[in-house]
Amino acid sequence: MSPLSRVLLVGLLFTTMGVVRPARAEQEVPKELQGIAIDGTLGAKVPLDLSFVDQSGKQVQLRDYFVGGRPVILALAYYSCPMLCTLVLNGLVEGMRPLPFSPGKEYQVVTLSIDPRDQPHLALAKRAVYLQSLKRELGDVGRDWPFLSGSEQDIAKVAAAVGFHFRWDEEGKQWAHAAGIFVLTPDGRLSQILYGITFPERDLRLALVEASLGGIGSPLDKLLLWCFHYDPKERRYSLAAIALVRVGGVLTMMVLGSFLIAAWRRDRRARVNG
Repeated sequence: MSPLSRVLLVGLLFTTMGVVRPARAEQEVPKELQGIAIDGTLGAKVPLDLSFVDQSGKQVQLRDYFVGGRPVILALAYYSCPMLCTLVLNGLVEGMRPLPFSPGKEYQVVTLSIDPRDQPHLALAKRAVYLQSLKRELGDVGRDWPFLSGSEQDIAKVAAAVGFHFRWDEEGKQWAHAAGIFVLTPDGRLSQILYGITFPERDLRLALVEASLGGIGSPLDKLLLWCFHYDPKERRYSLAAIALVRVGGVLTMMVLGSFLIAAWRRDRRARVNG
């Protein structure tokens, strides 16, 4: 394992365990990782008119995958990554397998390489591994989960839009980057950032329902979304305190309504019998 790989692993463990505190982050994070973070602003617009090349060598635009009113999961990685990208993509596949939604139908997945040197043949090989691992039927195999590559300038524009900070480490000969995925609305706005290397099915499902703006999901999904919010510190959707107040208020109104209806019926029966 290279020195940078060890540093990345230590940084990932620190972040996962909550060791890195915001107030002292720059002092505690190894210098190789300082400035490497994900700090996107929800609602930020991703430029969809940028051109990339897919795994078959075809020239495409990012907007080609924002069709049919579907939310989009965006993963930024690179195809020769020795460790972290693989962990992120593995976690994404694990979360996608049990989803009640299908890629290419209810939602879209896009992987974009952060390495401008990556070529379509690398993308094709990497994609084949994950399609086989996914074990889910895809509609349009070429479109439903593309692995893209592109120019340094266009990659940087997408990364900047979602707040993904990375840089080349010359000593380790690899890219230093953080771990996470991005869930985008059908019109290309950042709806949610899921941090880390594991993405439980419930979190993916709720993030997609939220990003779809009501376009997908069962009534139960939408009720859960009303009660849960994504906590970046816990790295999962958690029951919101305000939701407890809301639920308590609804239950109180239901109980009060039931009491008033029962009282009205008793009073009506008394008048009729009297």
